[in-house]
Amino acid sequence: MKDPMSEYRGMRVTVTDGVAEVARVTREAEVKVAISRGARREPSLATGLAFFDHMLEMIAWHAGLNLDVTFAKKTYALRHVVTEDIGMAFGLGISALLREAMASGVEGAASASMAMDEAFATAALSFEGRSMHFIDRDAPGSQLEWVEDMLGADMVAFYEGFAQGARCTLRLRVSEGNDPHHSWEAAARAFAVALRRCFDPMPFRAGLTAGVKGTLD
Repeated sequence: MKDPMSEYRGMRVTVTDGVAEVARVTREAEVKVAISRGARREPSLATGLAFFDHMLEMIAWHAGLNLDVTFAKKTYALRHVVTEDIGMAFGLGISALLREAMASGVEGAASASMAMDEAFATAALSFEGRSMHFIDRDAPGSQLEWVEDMLGADMVAFYEGFAQGARCTLRLRVSEGNDPHHSWEAAARAFAVALRRCFDPMPFRAGLTAGVKGTLD
């Protein structure tokens, strides 16, 4: 299936033998992301942010994805540029894989709740061709708290970028958690499981989306 979104917002995506490869090049940075759903192998993650690499590893693990990510700065090493640009590229790659899977029918929408020690988070995703994101942190803390080598705000930028690149609706709520590492890890786990469930078979809607309009365009 040819992907009409092969070029979107300064990004290019190709899908070959089940591997989606996305490149995003701007004046600020160059991002490359490769995603596949085949037999598991170790991810290759080089974003320059240790905690972000850990969260991407967590997402790949719980979503059942093989994931390679590289980030090369061209101007300044701004954390929000790293996370947002990678989020956009990752989202576009997921959208391309979902388009291919739609031919035989997939759920296209799902939710999940996951825990990490004292932390608890819930995520919901729906791929219908519209970009929306709602990210709430009810647990103690704020977007300006440090979590290892980055801010909570930088993780928010990743999820916002994902919703833009994937053109999906994303709702993410961290309802409990004292340790910010645990809080954002619970969020990553919930997001990943919901993402994996979006690819669950749904033959009844072969060639169509989760939304009744039937198309991602």
